[in-house]
Amino acid sequence: MSARPQTRTRRVLGALALGVLPLVVTACGGAGGSEAVVDGSNDEQLAEAAEINEAAQQRPTELQEVLTPIGAPVPSDKTIVSILCGLTACEELNNIFAEAADVLGWEVITLTTTGAPESVKEAWAQAVRIAPDAVIASGHDTHLYAAELAQLNEAGIPVVQNSLSEQATPENGLLASYNNAVTTRAGGLAAAFIVDHSQGTANTLYVDIPAFAVLTAVRENFEENYDELCPGCEMDTMEISITQVGKDVPNLIVSKLRANPNINYVMFPSGAASSGVSAALRAAGLADEVEIVTSSSGATNFAAVAAGDELAAQALGFYELMWLEADTLARHFAGVEMPDLNEVPMIRQTLVQDNVVETEGLYPLVEDYDEQFKALWGLS
Repeated sequence: MSARPQTRTRRVLGALALGVLPLVVTACGGAGGSEAVVDGSNDEQLAEAAEINEAAQQRPTELQEVLTPIGAPVPSDKTIVSILCGLTACEELNNIFAEAADVLGWEVITLTTTGAPESVKEAWAQAVRIAPDAVIASGHDTHLYAAELAQLNEAGIPVVQNSLSEQATPENGLLASYNNAVTTRAGGLAAAFIVDHSQGTANTLYVDIPAFAVLTAVRENFEENYDELCPGCEMDTMEISITQVGKDVPNLIVSKLRANPNINYVMFPSGAASSGVSAALRAAGLADEVEIVTSSSGATNFAAVAAGDELAAQALGFYELMWLEADTLARHFAGVEMPDLNEVPMIRQTLVQDNVVETEGLYPLVEDYDEQFKALWGLS
């Protein structure tokens, strides 16, 4: 666990735009030179947090503007290997991709992993043996399976990833890498929410999962925004492992809160990690003193927000993301030039009790996302 230094000045990486490009928000502390920081934030910083938060809560209606019609036939009868990351969320992503693949006439072969490095590497070795037309995966950076990725590249098999710290480059051999460390806005939007909700009085426990390298970027994105919007707010970081999720985490959180009674927000960069925490807080008599906020949230988090057990969640456009991966492969197979999406953030929305749409499963943020993609593919 580590406490956050309070003297850093960092630029804000949060975004107001939900579907296109991030808007870089400049530092507010001392802007104009007239207002001193009172407690955590001054009036200008609180106004900035409120503006970001208000925009983030609006439901998006369009896909990324850089997407244009393919304009060529998309080959069917392709076989795609999908490698899971070890969390339930990745199973849900796989199911969404399979829906897009079905529309395009492709077969999907799913390979499971535990999330442990040796399991991930074996799944990639199996993908090499299968020799599919393409591979998709998420969550684990390429150093874990560099040899296998090189073999796929040598065989001309494209690889599309999401939720890595890496962008796609000629060196790592990825065709595309979405929701990566450069484009993530998850931490920034969560920080703006907490600052706005607390009105500059937040003391946040950030629960990190180092096994997922992209979450390092989410934490940094959170810290940058948190520092800029609330330089007087406190923050502490707790690290957990994948194997502790759903098991040890609730007790670890309660113990941390009892030792640090001034903490009033707990932030989970992966919604799955908050499993069981709200119940543990109730049992410990802490539910009225501490709020739970998650990003990369799932249906369990949506239901918890709707029920008032968690304060806020953050819906990534999972349907839009996985159909975008299918779109990327469709353009590759059709032999057309692909738009540069390496630095385009994925579609997100901050969810609170009064704007949750679905509590029993993931749902598309752009309601007619499928028709918009079919139109791009010439299938509507």
